[in-house]
Amino acid sequence: MAESRDTGRKDNIYIGMLASLGVILVIVAVMYFMEHRDNKKYIAEITTEKVGLENELKLLSQDYDSLQTSNDTLNVQLKMEQEKISELLDRMKVFRNNSYAEINKYKRELGTLKGVLRDYIVQIDSLNTRNQLLTAENKRVKKQIDWVKDRNVKLEESTESMKEVISKAATLTLVDLSCSPINKKGKIVKKISKTVKLKAEFTIQKNVTAATGVKEIFIRITRPDEAVLGNPENLLFDFENTKLVYSAKREIDYEGEQLDVAIFWDNDDSLIGGEYKVDVFTEGHHIGTSKFLLK
Repeated sequence: MAESRDTGRKDNIYIGMLASLGVILVIVAVMYFMEHRDNKKYIAEITTEKVGLENELKLLSQDYDSLQTSNDTLNVQLKMEQEKISELLDRMKVFRNNSYAEINKYKRELGTLKGVLRDYIVQIDSLNTRNQLLTAENKRVKKQIDWVKDRNVKLEESTESMKEVISKAATLTLVDLSCSPINKKGKIVKKISKTVKLKAEFTIQKNVTAATGVKEIFIRITRPDEAVLGNPENLLFDFENTKLVYSAKREIDYEGEQLDVAIFWDNDDSLIGGEYKVDVFTEGHHIGTSKFLLK
């Protein structure tokens, strides 16, 4: 009977030990499950942080791309910062150490790049502001230059206009121009057969603006068939950048006062019946015209 009691006691001990092992196994399993769950959560959080950092780096790279500057030195520096971003992205792609310390290291580098970007933005804004001020100043200066040029053109035009007015004012003018056939006695005749000379007469008007002194007066007589009655030597005179034949000329001594002038053309038997025209020229100016008939 004592032996039965010992056997029962041993069984209870085994059962207690097995129960304890079972509890320990359950505890270990629960702890393993909880650690595995926490580890997965930890890795998921780090992965999320990593993806977030990569996205921020890509956005930062785009921010650098969007910076516009005409400064070559700044452009080189911006390119170097973009290369740093590209290098950091490459390092993160091969990142296998599931450590917050490593993630925090990347965060610090990202923060540095962001700070540098802010500095560049300030510099570029300052440069752009100065460029805008310079552009505005250049426009203002160009406007002033254009204004000066325009004023000079107007002054030149005004000067040329004044020269033209003065030139016209200084040009001799005439009145009472006529041309008549005359005979040997100087009397006006009607027939070509009795005509010895053609007499052009007119009055030079008073002009205090015109230069005084000796002046040449030319007459040019045109027949009904448009032929010009020439002079014996077929001499020419200057008019508007060309040379014209004249019929006769005379020198006068002009003193600025009214002066009666007569110029004669000797008949060389080239007269025909019809309407003639006589034109008067002096100092490169056409100063009068008239018509007359010969029968």
